[in-house]
Amino acid sequence: MPRHYRGREAADKWPVLGDEMAVSEELAVLQEVARRLEKAGLPHMVTGSLAVSFYGKPRMTRGIDIVLVVGTDDAEKIHELFSEDFYMDQDAVREAIVRRSLFIIIHYASVIKIDFIVRKDETYRLEEFQRRRHVVMEGVELSIVAPEDLILSKLVWAKESHSELHLRDVSNVLFSCSDLDKTYIEQWAKRLSVESLYKQVLG
Repeated sequence: MPRHYRGREAADKWPVLGDEMAVSEELAVLQEVARRLEKAGLPHMVTGSLAVSFYGKPRMTRGIDIVLVVGTDDAEKIHELFSEDFYMDQDAVREAIVRRSLFIIIHYASVIKIDFIVRKDETYRLEEFQRRRHVVMEGVELSIVAPEDLILSKLVWAKESHSELHLRDVSNVLFSCSDLDKTYIEQWAKRLSVESLYKQVLG
């Protein structure tokens, strides 16, 4: 079951990321998206830059990343949940669900973008999702990826994209969290073929 966690520090010490108003708006949009997903019974978890800022040193975000568990029958449900106040392409949603890839929605009022990553039914992705945690971020209750899995996902994305930003994020979380399960990271880094990148970050 997902664990309850308050991150690197207590929620009332959550640092401001960039402009305070922009961050508050982003969290407000995230809270509303999560509320609708919960009400619709669609399991999900926050990942990406917001998760990095929760576990590590805050950095400017590039939108909201959410892993979503959906089937082909859920495309219409997603459209009903978000089409009124978010831009979305229903055909792109259906295609992403079939391909187990990614689709976006954009909040009309704030122009905040949400990347929905359709969870793959691979062994690691199932394990990652099972280990998600319940946290409090600026008073907002959320399901979020565990820090070890955030590190592993960032390593996988760095390998695929050759992005230095992902490696910096790995270093940020790795050296900010004192209670990481290093054995778990090492085992999965080897199985996911990102062991050399992990060692590179460790120095």
